[in-house]
Amino acid sequence: MVFMKNFSIFLLLAITVFAGQLRFGDIDTTILSKKTAEPVDVKISLVLQGRDLKESEVPLMDVVQSAVGSFWAETLVTSQGKEQFKKMVISLADKKYGIEVDFVYVINIKIDTCTLEKIRELLNNVRR
Repeated sequence: MVFMKNFSIFLLLAITVFAGQLRFGDIDTTILSKKTAEPVDVKISLVLQGRDLKESEVPLMDVVQSAVGSFWAETLVTSQGKEQFKKMVISLADKKYGIEVDFVYVINIKIDTCTLEKIRELLNNVRR
């Protein structure tokens, strides 16, 4: 029992020492609102932790964009939604590109619900 506890602690330390981090700050994308079916701007910042992630930055950005796009805005901001998002990023990275991501840390999620109004304003300004 003591051996297993010590081994587990050693294993966690080894993973932490050899793991790298990749930070994505302020990823801008658009997803739909479940309530209104209108586009909503989302800005998300996160940190991925795993081995050799720096070499896979572009595929991992694709994974994050794909994962974000599969959620409704209202779901993504909930605690349960964030946990599902993290699991999806880890799973997609492995399935699509064979990249092992150990942990996903969501630093910030910001939702802008005025997207449609901004588009209308831009279109009206262009027409003038």
